[in-house]
Amino acid sequence: MRESVNLISGFTRVLYTLLTSSRSHQAALIIFSGMGLADFLFRFLVFPVYTEFLFSIGAKPVWSELDAGFAPIVWLVFFTIILGSLTIVITFAAQNVPKLIDLYMDHWPSLLFVWWSAACLVHSLTIKLFAEAGVNIVSSLIFNFHVLLAVSLIIGFPFILSILKSTKTSNVIENLLAGSYQSFNDLANKGATANISEKEHAKIQQKLFEELNQLMDLLVYVPYKEPKAHVVEGIGELLQHYVKLKHKIPESLFKINQRIEEDISFRTMKSLLVEVEKSKTFYEQKSFRLIGNAYNIFLESGEFDLSSLCAEQLSQVGKTAIECNDQELIEVITVRLNTYFRFALKHAQHYNEPRNLYNLVFHYGQFLGHLTESHQVDRVKTCIGHFVFYGQQCFNSISSAPSLSFILDVIAFEIQKLLINVYKNKWDREIQKELLLKFLLFDNFQDVDRDFARNFFSQNHGIRLLHIGLALFYLEQKEDEFTNTIASDTMQDLKLFGESLFTKTMKTIFTRLEISGPKFWEDTDRGNLNIYYTPYQNQIKSFIKIQDELKLKTEKTIPA
Repeated sequence: MRESVNLISGFTRVLYTLLTSSRSHQAALIIFSGMGLADFLFRFLVFPVYTEFLFSIGAKPVWSELDAGFAPIVWLVFFTIILGSLTIVITFAAQNVPKLIDLYMDHWPSLLFVWWSAACLVHSLTIKLFAEAGVNIVSSLIFNFHVLLAVSLIIGFPFILSILKSTKTSNVIENLLAGSYQSFNDLANKGATANISEKEHAKIQQKLFEELNQLMDLLVYVPYKEPKAHVVEGIGELLQHYVKLKHKIPESLFKINQRIEEDISFRTMKSLLVEVEKSKTFYEQKSFRLIGNAYNIFLESGEFDLSSLCAEQLSQVGKTAIECNDQELIEVITVRLNTYFRFALKHAQHYNEPRNLYNLVFHYGQFLGHLTESHQVDRVKTCIGHFVFYGQQCFNSISSAPSLSFILDVIAFEIQKLLINVYKNKWDREIQKELLLKFLLFDNFQDVDRDFARNFFSQNHGIRLLHIGLALFYLEQKEDEFTNTIASDTMQDLKLFGESLFTKTMKTIFTRLEISGPKFWEDTDRGNLNIYYTPYQNQIKSFIKIQDELKLKTEKTIPA
């Protein structure tokens, strides 16, 4: 349950921060020093000109008759309005935006204006004291009434309105992200060889981590989807920006210090901190763990669009890492995608709900596509191995979660896309063969009950549709070897189904391939793409001919 609004507590926190924060002290020093200097300049430079101007327009001011008695009251009221308004606005807004008071008490415009109001009050009190002591303070009095008061009245209420606007959740998010962007830009400007002192190092890391923690608090605490999406996208784009600048950032920033060790995200990873330091991924690891926690929460709360957005942003960061050839980060992202897969698979098994897995496989496939385009063969082979493993896990869960049968097809489709891509990019044939054989495992998993497999694959044709769709592509390219490999694999169905059921099943598959269009009637993260569509229907008869020839050979080897 949310905390009730407590204005006294809010005022106390604001006042305490004003009096103890180092940044607040800096703001106070700037304002009081500036006001003293301005008073001095006004006395000797501006006041004589101002007086002469008044006389030139016919005014005859009698400065000695001016009464300064009411000035402190005016400024006290003004100061109370400003400080009170700031406290009320931030305290009420903090009910929906956690830690907002901490954020705005570290906000330069807010600190400067509050101390401006305080300095004006002190200035008027000083005038009163000097006037009672018989000191000539006419110029300071005019400066206070004609300049400071006029300026304060002009900017006071717009300031309050700006604070109201800036406490809007979207603006808070932008302010937090802007702080991190500025930190990374400043670090990049220093250069990779720059030295960072231990104190500055700890301060920078603390600031970066606090901004991430505040964003995560917003992600979990705010009830509305729009700001949650804003946070996820914002962190994803921030990470992409950071990865691009990473090679310019001073090497000393990546050293693991006490701040990182004590952070909640790393307390259970102390044995891995040496590896984190070596890979220079402390910030990415922190971000990914936080978003991973949010991903799990979104799964459990049924917010499928937000969970999909987490996966999409992770894939986009992976794309940037690939473009920058950051191999350590690519490895971290691969691990995180597999962690997401574990979360989503567990959720799907429990709830018989495939939507999260469907979206995740798509974004994982995009990351795999980026690896393929950059010709990272070993990583592609590793990821395909993961896909085969998850395919096995999905197949094993079909009896309790039937909807996972569709996820088998989705994973197979991603591998089909990859095989077409690697063929067009003319990868080594042995590698293509290896990947093709893994693709063909999707209807031949280990330790599968024969009767269950016969019943399942005779009714669910998605895997074979994708296998044969790939074979039609190879036929179009006049690639006989790979076509024959797939056609030979379909002969396993003849042994499993028998002649009659095999013929019936293949006829159904070929009919679907002939009539399937490129679009589906539902919209998903992929758009409305039909994963079973093939543009090479003209090769179906050629494939049937190859299959019939293999069928005759196979029938001779099957015992009567």
